[in-house]
Amino acid sequence: MNSNVGERRDGAIGGARAATLVVIAALGFSSGIPNLMLTSVVRTWTTAAAWSIESIGLLSLLSLPYTLKFLWAPLVDHVRPPLCSKLGQRRSWLFAGHVAAAVLLMGACGVGPAEPRVFLALLAVAAIASATIDIAASAYQIDVLPREAFGKGAGLFVSGYRIAWAGIGFGVLAAAPVWGWSLSASMACGLVAVGALVTLRAVEPQRTDRPVRGLGPALWEPLALFASQWKARLPILLLFVVTFKLPDQVGNAMIEPLLIQGMGHSLQELAFVRQGLGFGVTIVGAVAGGWLVARIGLRSCLWIFGILQAVSNAGFLWLAWRQGASIAVDASSVAPLGALTVVVMVESLASGMVSAGFVAALMSLCERRVAATQYALLTALMAIGGVIGGSVSGVLLRHLDYGPFFGWSVLLGVPGLLCIPLLRPRAA
Repeated sequence: MNSNVGERRDGAIGGARAATLVVIAALGFSSGIPNLMLTSVVRTWTTAAAWSIESIGLLSLLSLPYTLKFLWAPLVDHVRPPLCSKLGQRRSWLFAGHVAAAVLLMGACGVGPAEPRVFLALLAVAAIASATIDIAASAYQIDVLPREAFGKGAGLFVSGYRIAWAGIGFGVLAAAPVWGWSLSASMACGLVAVGALVTLRAVEPQRTDRPVRGLGPALWEPLALFASQWKARLPILLLFVVTFKLPDQVGNAMIEPLLIQGMGHSLQELAFVRQGLGFGVTIVGAVAGGWLVARIGLRSCLWIFGILQAVSNAGFLWLAWRQGASIAVDASSVAPLGALTVVVMVESLASGMVSAGFVAALMSLCERRVAATQYALLTALMAIGGVIGGSVSGVLLRHLDYGPFFGWSVLLGVPGLLCIPLLRPRAA
């Protein structure tokens, strides 16, 4: 990695540093809405629509484009979409991705779970657009920020992301019983267009590195760079990327069934506690995570954040055992909110910190001129665990029940923690 990259990026930002950070936070917000809809809202909506546990688990397959996005990441690095190519390499993809995601998600919300084939088809294509936004937004940050500001940028991006998750998620769940799911979700999806508007006001990064010529080399050179840098330690890096966030990925797939069916909580209670309360705590976690990365270093933070992540999943294990929740029967009474409030606070804090630290870790591994492809490869590996684990989570829950399921989800974080001491200093 070039030692003078930070100087070039810092100079490229100049007096626009504050404005650039605002753009990054806004892109985090707009890119968080599609992910919120494709995961949390869709799972809650289909749970309320009485879809089976197995079908709800299979909704994790909507994350498959996030796993495969490295296949078209070279396009984001080297080709511009039609109609908006004058915006530049990074901004053209950000603009096109946000417009496509907004239109497709609003179409899916208009159809709803009552027409599952059309509903899922629109969501699947929207997931491709959302994954493209993630590719372009991550590459934009790597291009426009100095290396020493990666932690700050990641913290702001995750803060915007979590504002979308908490604020928009709260709005959808609170409004759904009054306005109906379709109208509430459609209005939320319309806010994705904020990203398109912000993109028009953003500064296109100046790319001084020589680009890779041809899409074949554009895909293979990033892989070759990883292989040459990591050599025999490459499997350790791959295992770390795949497993570090597994507790969060697998556990989250079944939180809605636990809280609604297993514990009897209403949509309004989830809106106020999990989304509303989680809003502030998650932002604190993301900002604190970015600050800690700069203060004590990424390696130490990965240990702290990984342990917090496991503890947050253990909280849902405790809730399930405390309430006696079982997949065999729906809850006959509503569980107290006090215990859920404590668990949600821990989960939100850990989630914000883990996301900020992990994003900063992945960004630090990427070369600027192939940033979109390398970051897409790393996040695709991360998503593999979530897709596989989430897609079978309903089947596992059916056989294990709530308590053992969340217990196993805690243990899934152990391999990622064990990899941290084996990572070379450049990675952590």
